[in-house]
Amino acid sequence: MKKLLLILCLFTFLSADKLLAQDDWTYAYKISFPVEDSIVRPYLCDVDENGRLYITSSKAVGPAPINAIFYAEPDDTLFTKLIDYDRNGDSDTLTGNVGAIRGISTLGTDVFVSMNQPYPKYKPTTVAAMYRYINADTANVEQYGAYINFGGTGGYGSYIHGLAMSSDTIAFTGVAYGTSIRTYNWSHKYDGTDYASYIPPYPGAEWNVDNPTEPGGVHTDGADIIRDVALVPGDDYSTTTSRVFTSRNSLSIDQTTGGIALWQGGVQTEPFNYTPERIVDFDGYLSFMDQMPYGITVDKDELLWVAGTDSTRLWVKAFELDGVNAIEAYDLPSSNSKDFPVVDGAPMTGPADVALNKDATVAYVVDLWAKCAFVFKKGMVSVDDDQEVINKFKLEQNYPNPFNPTTKISFNLPKATNVKLVVTNVLGKEIATVINDRMSAGNHSKVFDASGLNSGVYFYSLITENLKVTKKMILVK
Repeated sequence: MKKLLLILCLFTFLSADKLLAQDDWTYAYKISFPVEDSIVRPYLCDVDENGRLYITSSKAVGPAPINAIFYAEPDDTLFTKLIDYDRNGDSDTLTGNVGAIRGISTLGTDVFVSMNQPYPKYKPTTVAAMYRYINADTANVEQYGAYINFGGTGGYGSYIHGLAMSSDTIAFTGVAYGTSIRTYNWSHKYDGTDYASYIPPYPGAEWNVDNPTEPGGVHTDGADIIRDVALVPGDDYSTTTSRVFTSRNSLSIDQTTGGIALWQGGVQTEPFNYTPERIVDFDGYLSFMDQMPYGITVDKDELLWVAGTDSTRLWVKAFELDGVNAIEAYDLPSSNSKDFPVVDGAPMTGPADVALNKDATVAYVVDLWAKCAFVFKKGMVSVDDDQEVINKFKLEQNYPNPFNPTTKISFNLPKATNVKLVVTNVLGKEIATVINDRMSAGNHSKVFDASGLNSGVYFYSLITENLKVTKKMILVK
């Protein structure tokens, strides 16, 4: 214990100058779901190479939420639905393939989704599936799982949780079987197994004690299992120096089995050689409770980002790592944080996962109970830039205009304030409230959907505590 404290203190000393010099993260705005999607439960997320945020709504947290995937472009304040598995029938428990979405990852512009298959469909077997949407095109999908592997009869024989893609298109997941990690071949470059099938997690025919198990031990009835997986950008996963991180919840509040593990020593095509160690931090932030999913990611600077999901945390932190020792580097401003609440922070009520753009300048936090994504931006504002923002209050003309049936309304706020964005008809009657929230200073945009309105002239007004600005828009159907 004394040796660990010495290492942590030394690491803090060596990192002090770097930590004190870091730019602040500020809460910028939130991304909401369409009004008609009121039963979403944001679960896990990822950002593609172009900065597009993908987010899952999943039945992993209960039977009521929809199984669906949404996305948002940079600066969007409203999610767009990519696919709803409930509405297209793929979540049907008798014929569908999606029981609950368990993970999402991107590679380039491709989107990969992992899920369990509906349990009653293959009772008593527990099986899983994985989909690949090429260029995020729902009409160009590859599916693999029990009896859906491109017309075959094989599939995945264990529940898989979390998902992260290596640059070689090898998928890393956590598996319930053995409470370990497993890899899957989605690469045409590797011919050691059939395309999309799993890479054998052990050299022999049977699982044995020599195979890796998460440091918390074997799970109990699937209650405390690996929930998310993260890889390091730029690591070569064909070498034994590559690093894999997994996040696991505990069995209960009292019986701590959860936390974050660092897996090393293996390669993506021989996952049985990975050895896991528990990540430790001096303050005990990473000793997780029984909530889920405690989403994780690693950015380009090799910082480990963690979403503190349960009610004793309500934070998202980034950690510098020295082997398995973690030192806090960032704490995204949260007004509800149990560690360090910030007045102007995001009102996090259940941060489930965090993802960053490739430059690590924008962070997205998906919130399970707030049903939104909070957006944070990094970087100090210069005096000149700050003065420009202070002096500018602007409501842009909607685009496109005329429109049918959706249009984007953009505006700039010189300071944080309460905002209403309303739409009225030519008689002045309010027919829609697009925004009614407190918003941060800076640029914002919202998509207005006029599907239920008739063609004609309408007005939109931006109303703050001190000002009201109105512009005209035309709906043509």
